[in-house]
Amino acid sequence: MEERLRASEERLSMLFGAMTEMVALHELVFDEKGEPCNYRITDCNRAYTLITGIPRERAIGQLATEVYQSNEPPYLAEYSKVALSGIAYEYNTYYAPMDKHFAISVVSPQKNVFATITTDISSIKQVQEIVENKNKELERYLYVASHDLRSPLVNIQGFSQRLQGQIKDVSTSILQVNGSTEWREGICPVLEVGIPKSLQYILTSVAKMEALISGLLQISRTGRMEMRVQKIDMNQLLQTIVIAHKFQMNEVSADIVINLLPDCYGDENQLNQLFSNLISNAIKYRDPNKGLCIEISGREELSKVHYSIQDNGIGIDNRHLDKIWDVFYRVNPATRDAGDGLGLSIIKRIAEKHLGKVWAQSTLGVGSSFHVMLPRNEF
Repeated sequence: MEERLRASEERLSMLFGAMTEMVALHELVFDEKGEPCNYRITDCNRAYTLITGIPRERAIGQLATEVYQSNEPPYLAEYSKVALSGIAYEYNTYYAPMDKHFAISVVSPQKNVFATITTDISSIKQVQEIVENKNKELERYLYVASHDLRSPLVNIQGFSQRLQGQIKDVSTSILQVNGSTEWREGICPVLEVGIPKSLQYILTSVAKMEALISGLLQISRTGRMEMRVQKIDMNQLLQTIVIAHKFQMNEVSADIVINLLPDCYGDENQLNQLFSNLISNAIKYRDPNKGLCIEISGREELSKVHYSIQDNGIGIDNRHLDKIWDVFYRVNPATRDAGDGLGLSIIKRIAEKHLGKVWAQSTLGVGSSFHVMLPRNEF
């Protein structure tokens, strides 16, 4: 038994020393009132020295305030709570004296004693900050470029419309002065057909560009919107959305079934927009040869909640399923109800902002199912 115990201790010691995570054991120190006022390091592994730069011999047996050269022991409130209650705790933090970001897990093997398993996530945080800053920069460029492009468009549209009116006036005046047949045959096709046709092309292109710029601005605003994360009663939210679409649904005699939905966490306004867009799409792309049926359901899956919106509409060909989330992509742009290609892009952007995802399954002529994964816990 002694040999087995010794072998077990050797294995644990080898594991303790070989871990790349920083591991340290501590015991609480109490003041005269019996309140935790400090903690003492009783052991640490090799990674502790590699990450903090503090030699093991200078750490073991010393108070936290001495080791870290601070007036207050770092994270005493969090550590003492774990050591006294025995309930494990995990958190991420930035420790300014070392200029490092850490992911820390705190456990208590016995009362008044706790261990910390710490991972240096500074490089990960740096990459995240670079990506976030680049995304913000791109969104600013997108907003500024889109906003500035609207000014010349407004001028082109306004002066083209004015030119239309002026051509009518010129045509009327010229015909009144000289109304000969030869004159009419020469000038009328230019004034009444050629120039108006050219202006119509200009105005149509301006309207299309205006729609594109408005879409880019809408995408930019979605990315820059601040989020107010809270617990969302999805049953109540979907009832609100259905009431808002009541007129459209009555117009097409749509039938909607909402099963009991689990709650999730997120921004209520953005989730309202997400599910409103999905229901609007189901109505827009219904099959005119059969009554529209929409069913909404949800279930909890580990740390996420999985919602699905199923319809019996016209469906989507599988070759389009990956592309429908792209900005301005339309399955059939020639149809009257083609839309502007923004709705699903905004849905995807909102889902990603909620640390979730969205995808679709569809069978042409049978219907579509749109799936949304959202956080089950606060984030």
